[in-house]
Amino acid sequence: MKKIIEFLQLQFKKFAPVVVLPIAIVLFAIIAANLLYQPKKMLKRGFEIEFSADGKPVAKKEEKPVDFPSLMKLADLDRGAKIFKKCATCHTIGKGEAAKIGPNLFGVVGRKRASTSFSYSDAMRAKGGSWDAESIGQFITKPKDYVPGTKMAFPGLKKPQDRADVILFLQKQ
Repeated sequence: MKKIIEFLQLQFKKFAPVVVLPIAIVLFAIIAANLLYQPKKMLKRGFEIEFSADGKPVAKKEEKPVDFPSLMKLADLDRGAKIFKKCATCHTIGKGEAAKIGPNLFGVVGRKRASTSFSYSDAMRAKGGSWDAESIGQFITKPKDYVPGTKMAFPGLKKPQDRADVILFLQKQ
């Protein structure tokens, strides 16, 4: 029995560093990570839903309308040209240029909707009217909301100033 105990002690001395060292390294790494990388505590989780006196949720407050004439006064032609590069993927802007996926936009401000030789959607033809700066602004905000059923897949320009810059660029063409 004494020889078995001596044998086990000898084996333990040989293999202890092989087993204990990796365990110590892993434990050290876990402790160090917990000390160094403390997650930020959230003050509140989620968001609050307002309820009226009758227990129904209160609708979201609408955004303030954009003062479009003021934005047009601040519009920058060079920025509009840069932003229009997103549009140039599908539209041409030069006089007499052929349409791409979308119609040519030369002289679009003041032009009747769906009036060029392009295959417009039924929804765009039914919209009628002419393009002015404000209607273009509403359209390029989110085309599918302004003309439901339009073929235009562009998600829109979210920033009002970007829209004003592009409209100024279109007006100068």
